[in-house]
Amino acid sequence: MKKDFEKLIEVYGEVQTLITPSGHEVTIRMQTGEDDDILSNAKGVLDGSSTNRFISGIVVHTDITDNGKMNLDDARSLKLCDRYFIMIASRIFSIGQTVKFKYKWPDRNDIEDYNNEIEYEEDLGVFIWDYHNPDNLFPFKGHEEYFSERIQEHQGGKDICRELTLKSKKVLRYNYMNGHAEKWLMSLPEERQTVNSGIISRNLEQKINEKWVKVHNFKTFTPQDMREIRNDVLEFDPAINLITELKHPQSKETIEYPIVASPDFFFPREI
Repeated sequence: MKKDFEKLIEVYGEVQTLITPSGHEVTIRMQTGEDDDILSNAKGVLDGSSTNRFISGIVVHTDITDNGKMNLDDARSLKLCDRYFIMIASRIFSIGQTVKFKYKWPDRNDIEDYNNEIEYEEDLGVFIWDYHNPDNLFPFKGHEEYFSERIQEHQGGKDICRELTLKSKKVLRYNYMNGHAEKWLMSLPEERQTVNSGIISRNLEQKINEKWVKVHNFKTFTPQDMREIRNDVLEFDPAINLITELKHPQSKETIEYPIVASPDFFFPREI
């Protein structure tokens, strides 16, 4: 392995090996100007393909595939926790751990000398964790390093789907949220977006007569069934938001801000 790592350094320069929340090993290279073009491609940003191209490009070795390489579909098939973990880790490795950015608040006339453009900075280290050391216990609620948006170790490990049996004896399975599901949700027309869209996006299937059948609607599911399914997804495949709270120093207003959406995340004006 040391020999392989030295070869990667010889080819790509400085590299870093990570353990993702699902337990996969990935080695990433430093970002380059070519990655800037990928991440800023207008069409790719709209359809979500930029992230897949970016991840498949910076991952130079992984245990996810037999050949150690990662193509576009491999990147798209990553659980969201692993995708965002790699993005955060890459930003820290290549650009730095602190994001400095400005946020423009709505104008107000009721506060004298009101400044609506405020500078903020965020430590990206609070969003991820080092999974290399099994003795390095994750800081859950009550721990001094606890942060609600920190990406947790995925309970499903390297599995790509979860099977469950409801109290009604229905046997179901769903895929853990990945890039395919995320793209499906992004393209879903507003009139079709419901409380159950996230479940459908995970390719929910029911075992009927020993065969797996895709669930297209929930006509045969009771409120108890739906509650059990939603609670299971919430527990075993929670959403990844990467939200930070911004507070205006004058008005004391607060908002939740998606840190990855900041223009300075990948293209910092100041480091």
